[in-house]
Amino acid sequence: MSNRVSGVVRWYNQVKGYGYIDGDDGREVLVHRAAVEDFPFLTEGLRVTYLMVTDEGDDSGEVHAEQVHVVQ
Repeated sequence: MSNRVSGVVRWYNQVKGYGYIDGDDGREVLVHRAAVEDFPFLTEGLRVTYLMVTDEGDDSGEVHAEQVHVVQ
């Protein structure tokens, strides 16, 4: 998918470097530290935009966020 999606960080563990975003489209999306482009880390409640990407080689159809930007 190439369209940006908006959502809110539901949970993020700064030590482990990952968490979850609740997308405005109703989907829960995994986010890794490396995907965050304009902030050193995320915190719960931040509004973000991101690209939703389906995991390659994974038949589960799980998605993760890439190119995450904090909305200010």
